[in-house]
Amino acid sequence: MLRRLIAALVLVAATTLSVSSGQAQDSRGAIRIDVVANDYAFMPLPASISAGPTMFTFANQGKVNHEMSIGRLKPGATIDDLLKVSREGGRLRDLITRSVGILVAGPGKSPDGRLLVDLIQGETYLVFCNFKDTPEAPPHMTLGMYATFTAR
Repeated sequence: MLRRLIAALVLVAATTLSVSSGQAQDSRGAIRIDVVANDYAFMPLPASISAGPTMFTFANQGKVNHEMSIGRLKPGATIDDLLKVSREGGRLRDLITRSVGILVAGPGKSPDGRLLVDLIQGETYLVFCNFKDTPEAPPHMTLGMYATFTAR
């Protein structure tokens, strides 16, 4: 019994040390992109954004819950491909190389956090909301709540 307790304490101490020794991402010098959502649309984003550290903020000015999800598209994937998969209830992740992050906000609100992304030059990113108003409703993305940009 005592050996188990000691082993558990050693494990907790090792986990605490490894977590506390990690470094946080530095947002100094990051470009700031403010993403604003209305119901079923994002306010226009730039077609291209400089590669490197980029801080995304999110504000939901709509009347329903929304998310700002950012993913890096697979080479050759188009917005038409994504919309087709979304309408048919398929898996968007089959067309996205990497999910970068998600911020969620209720109606008229902003999340407590921001999203720091290291944009990769030449890559195309998708910003979208995959929420549904009801289980039977279409995803917000199919209603027009998406945008793409390329990191230059």
